[in-house]
Amino acid sequence: MAFKFKLNGQEHVLGIKARRPELVATIDDKSYQVAEAGDLGDGGSLILNVDGQAYGVWRVATEHGIHLKVGGRSFFVEHEDEITAAQLDSGAGDIVRADMPGVVVSVIAAPATPVTAGQAVMVIESMKMQITIAAPRDGQIGEIHVSQNDTFDKGDDLITMRPLED
Repeated sequence: MAFKFKLNGQEHVLGIKARRPELVATIDDKSYQVAEAGDLGDGGSLILNVDGQAYGVWRVATEHGIHLKVGGRSFFVEHEDEITAAQLDSGAGDIVRADMPGVVVSVIAAPATPVTAGQAVMVIESMKMQITIAAPRDGQIGEIHVSQNDTFDKGDDLITMRPLED
């Protein structure tokens, strides 16, 4: 599984080589062993071990990316998750399916709500990242197949779209 992201404007590729017994991630084909070593207690910061070196990491997620402060340096990580990219594809269909397993953080839209392509309709969490699910096209929410705090698997239906009713 690979994800593209921009760090301070420069594009990189993040890959997951192993999840157990420890997370092994690659960034631009260089491997790193990563483990969360603890929470700093303020809800937005943690201690992260990367190849045995501990780092204090402060983070704030926004709609367009994550602001990070690591070792006294600030970074902005822009991400385009595969789910949103697929949903915004011009060939988007009526069913929005999960591209990876996760949990529903919040449901923003309700059935029969008119939406425009790209409008936020749900927020999910997968691999400790919150991802905004966007309407794949203009239309109306037909059915929402999951509720807040529900877990889902890859391929599960999340939302069904339908044409706008006059």
